[in-house]
Amino acid sequence: MSNYQGPATLVAGDSEIEVEATLSGSRAGAVQWGGSVQTGGTTADFFAAMEKDDVRIRLPDGREGAVAVTHTTIGSGRLRVSGSGAIPF
Repeated sequence: MSNYQGPATLVAGDSEIEVEATLSGSRAGAVQWGGSVQTGGTTADFFAAMEKDDVRIRLPDGREGAVAVTHTTIGSGRLRVSGSGAIPF
């Protein structure tokens, strides 16, 4: 089991937004990872970019992973994310 809690950046196309991430993953059998991110304040432009472009999460050391937003609570700034591919933490 791998865990990460700390700053990260969500990247969608040319748009970036700083977040606080709480992520966990398992390498037992199939690789699965995900968690939640808390934004300080999202903009409609960023949400529009997430709908059109691939979304990645970048950690402070430069490692990245592809994510899909699986749930949002409108107005909360909290997003649930599900990762695909190698665990970046």
